[in-house]
Amino acid sequence: MSWIILSVMAAAFQTLRFTLQKRLSMGALSAGGATLARFAFTAPFVTLLAAGYLLWRGQGLPEIEPRFWVYVLTGGVTQILATWCVVAIFASRNFAVGITFKKTEVMLTALVGFVVLGDVVSLGGLFAIGLGLIGVLVLSDIPEGAGGLMRRAMNPAAGLGLLSGILFACSAVAYRGATLEVQANDPLLRALVTMPCVTLFQAFALGGYLRWREAGEVSRVLG
Repeated sequence: MSWIILSVMAAAFQTLRFTLQKRLSMGALSAGGATLARFAFTAPFVTLLAAGYLLWRGQGLPEIEPRFWVYVLTGGVTQILATWCVVAIFASRNFAVGITFKKTEVMLTALVGFVVLGDVVSLGGLFAIGLGLIGVLVLSDIPEGAGGLMRRAMNPAAGLGLLSGILFACSAVAYRGATLEVQANDPLLRALVTMPCVTLFQAFALGGYLRWREAGEVSRVLG
């Protein structure tokens, strides 16, 4: 039962987070600024959380394999791009449709996980993935509802949504790969070691990009 409660809580907090990002992107911030806000304010929190857990456990950092950093950088970059796509969707389609497109991550993660990490999905899981994909295509109707199925599915918002799903799937698999490179038996510890590395990289990398391309955006995010 605990996994059901945690799943519902995760979905609720994720929806709240995207709601806040939508409000930011519709207000004083650009899509890049709204994306940066997610990582800039997450990084200090997860860093303190990881440090507190290590102190509570009374142990130092576990050994980390070199491939850990490849997964961290890959996951960090793809998550930045995926979040940027979702925030951009909010400008062209309503919030509910944007979140629906983002959920293609669930379907695509299975495919990316199989290709990258060799994860295998059961026959029932494949059926559920296919059914979910059909549902997303049905919900990808343009506002006017005109035209055939291909026109309704192949619109700019649908393209951004599917791209965000692919990128989120890549980031999810990369993060799983990173945690597997942390030499510890405690799965929570592996996750807490990975999260600060990812979010700090994202905050500094995206912050540097915005200082270069969108002068003043970082100050608006942090101010």
